[in-house]
Amino acid sequence: MNLGSLFRQDLELLARQSVVDGDTSRGTLAFLLDQGIVQTGVKLLPFFQHLVIKCGERGVVVIMRVSLEGKVSSAWGDKSREVSQRCVIARGKSNEAVVVQHFPPLAVSQVINVTGAGDSFVGVLLANLLQNPSTFQDPRTTNTAIFAAQSAAILSLQSHNAVSPLLSSLRISQPS
Repeated sequence: MNLGSLFRQDLELLARQSVVDGDTSRGTLAFLLDQGIVQTGVKLLPFFQHLVIKCGERGVVVIMRVSLEGKVSSAWGDKSREVSQRCVIARGKSNEAVVVQHFPPLAVSQVINVTGAGDSFVGVLLANLLQNPSTFQDPRTTNTAIFAAQSAAILSLQSHNAVSPLLSSLRISQPS
């Protein structure tokens, strides 16, 4: 995809960030490179436009290919390199860019049952995509969708049921 050395440098800066801001006990984002998560994701981009990778207690990584034309151009195209904001954007030679964004894990007060948390995450993410098929075309709607999916997973983690009954009444707003 001809992403260049600046992309690699930005990924190395991203890898030095803590998984959770202000909490070094959870480690850094180096696992994204050390385990080949980003490299594999980028290699899959010719086949899949958007990849959402759950990383358990280390959060979520979104790797995607976005067009820099039309409406998307004003959203992702205007977004600058924000390694400190856990987002790396590499503009290729074509009118496309590769976005790698890490979403830190949300706080979980108590884990009762891990069964169904991933299903809850995926279900809420898909519901978001059905409501707004252009979710991944804008950084704000991407952030809202991932936050909602993570919140759903937490509800299931804190439930004795595989899927929390609270999901049916879930109303999630944008994180502050």
